[in-house]
Amino acid sequence: MSLASLYRSIATALLVLTPLSPAIASPAAEGVDEHSLIVGEIDARAIALRAENSLRADRTFMRARVTIRSSRGAKGRRIEFECWNDRVERRSFIRILAPESDAGTAILNLPPNLWRYEPELERTERVLPSALLKSWMGSDFAIGDLIDPFSDVEDYEVELLEVEESSESAARAGLYVLQYTPLPAARAAWAKFVAWIEAEGGAPMRQDFYDASGERFRTIHFSDVRSVAGRRVPHRWTAVPVGEKGHESVLEIRDLRFEAAFDDAIFTTENLKPANPNE
Repeated sequence: MSLASLYRSIATALLVLTPLSPAIASPAAEGVDEHSLIVGEIDARAIALRAENSLRADRTFMRARVTIRSSRGAKGRRIEFECWNDRVERRSFIRILAPESDAGTAILNLPPNLWRYEPELERTERVLPSALLKSWMGSDFAIGDLIDPFSDVEDYEVELLEVEESSESAARAGLYVLQYTPLPAARAAWAKFVAWIEAEGGAPMRQDFYDASGERFRTIHFSDVRSVAGRRVPHRWTAVPVGEKGHESVLEIRDLRFEAAFDDAIFTTENLKPANPNE
């Protein structure tokens, strides 16, 4: 959520099209906790998969801009990039387009290998997979938030905590609140995280991430939800670190294509160094 991480299968794809309306029955007798009954009947894993599917298909192309703002104010630093994510083959590629000082910087994720190209040094190097957890271009997003082709459901146990009523609009359905905790021997990045997901539309609305000490590390808020190819997709992601007043990183999607046709040449080390860094 993170954002994230992905999976594939026919069953998963069907979740994008299938409403997740819980089978709500009236309490059989007085004294039965209706809230507990409803929560117990909802498939938390299905909700989690559907939320992931709202952001990425089997093959997804995204062009976006990230604005990094600090407590010192000013307009903030802006980074524009393109990203190719192929969760079927579990590979991904990202290239910086702007600013000019960073244009051409690229990362290729071919698990278990991770490659990075630095145009200033004109050098391609293999980096440790742990780099996926590091800050991306000095932002509050991790590299893995953008180019990790795995699914959180593969690494975390998912539990439904509650069904929360929406406070934004009486006309809008509520939110499912899910908690993700690492499975044994999983490659999980976080000690746990909690997600708020639309009960009706399936789009993620918020994610809180916690470190090993149990402290909340950062929050990502999702907004500007639009319909793209039958999916409700948040086009604005705001990452806010805890304890850094005024600091935030805002990702704005400029172009999004699901089930895009990818050339295999994109996912090669030869493609890390562009013919023209400003393309």
